Amino acid sequence: MACDSKILCFRHCCSKSIFCKAVPEICPICQLCITEYKIMPFLVPYPYKNAACEPNSIVVRPANGNFLTDYHIVNDLHIGITNMNGLVFEYDKEGLILNDCSRWTNCIAINVIPSSWDSHWNETLKIMLKDSKWKSENYDEISMNCFNFVIEFINNLKYMNMNFTNKETICEKLILPKLRDALTYNFLFMKLENNEFFIS
Repeated sequence: MACDSKILCFRHCCSKSIFCKAVPEICPICQLCITEYKIMPFLVPYPYKNAACEPNSIVVRPANGNFLTDYHIVNDLHIGITNMNGLVFEYDKEGLILNDCSRWTNCIAINVIPSSWDSHWNETLKIMLKDSKWKSENYDEISMNCFNFVIEFINNLKYMNMNFTNKETICEKLILPKLRDALTYNFLFMKLENNEFFIS
């Protein structure tokens, strides 16, 4: 996380939370000098990860730009899979792409299996990588894209009852909960771009 993207939160004189990049000396609510807190300042968890540090995960990023400064809810998402070494596998118009690390440094990472499934995750991925259906000539922006690749991988994994029939179900069950947290962070980040604090 870059230093300029950190967000702190605390409570001083009431139940309202104060978000800031640096804790002020004077409370913006009661205008008194801050000597104690109702809730001590803490760092709001940064929702974005470097995919290379998130082995055996599903990773999501905006199709263009980055989450923190460019993403809006109407923008397209791109999705991929990391293996046990943190290498990213993704499918797009170029076909299967391995480890284009520079585009996955600020993504949402979703871990869906326990460590006891790590070797099965990697074996399932190896089998899929041999399948000729993931060649570039088969790519279609609507019907054969990165989401189809990840959905097929998860379904082939056969972990518990995790099975997805379409993009809507994978978004609803896996991606949206994490995306909501990320968008809340983005909202706070934008509020603090031109203000010393935000009260909620």
